[in-house]
Amino acid sequence: MRKIMLAIMAAALLAGCNVNNESKGESRGGNNQVQAASLQNGDKYTNNPQAPATDTLKEIDQSFGDEDGEVILKALSDHKSAHTLGPIELTIDEVKVMNYIPANHLIDYFHGFTHNETNFNYVKLKVTVKNNASQTVDFAPVSILETNEGEMKDFEDDFYLQSLHGQLKQQEEKSGELAFIIDKTDPENLSNINITTSDVFNMEEEPLAEGETIQIEF
Repeated sequence: MRKIMLAIMAAALLAGCNVNNESKGESRGGNNQVQAASLQNGDKYTNNPQAPATDTLKEIDQSFGDEDGEVILKALSDHKSAHTLGPIELTIDEVKVMNYIPANHLIDYFHGFTHNETNFNYVKLKVTVKNNASQTVDFAPVSILETNEGEMKDFEDDFYLQSLHGQLKQQEEKSGELAFIIDKTDPENLSNINITTSDVFNMEEEPLAEGETIQIEF
């Protein structure tokens, strides 16, 4: 009888360990799923799996590191603006230039964006887009980004991948961050960037409003 009780207790303990391990695995592997759900629900957040958070960095050369690597603040803009493009409301906030040394597990990912994948600079913008139309529209808050030294990036160069470009359902709002690697512009020489939004289109690809070019100074 004692042997049977011991066997039951051991089985219960083993089952508990398996549940805990599965929960930890879901916590590590489910991060992207949680963020994707947040985007669909319009939640505002700044965390992303491609780089450490930069919210705490307020002074030049401040740094922050976590399991994804280390970021250093190299330039900061006090730019805050709101723009209306037909049915779209666009706000831009917290524009920063970061130096980034990614962790080893992210180097292959960045190889698709730059040849300097072990240490590079990037421009980061926090944006909110809201569709006030009674229909689904297509819009990119940053279609083209150009530095004062002539370096240009387009919406496909955004490596944060927070689904801020593309379709917005009626009354849908999205908030998040966009990040563009700059290989040819030294942050010390960066005085301003111009960002050009896309036009606003309906699902028949008919234009509803023209895009706008916005200058951001550092």
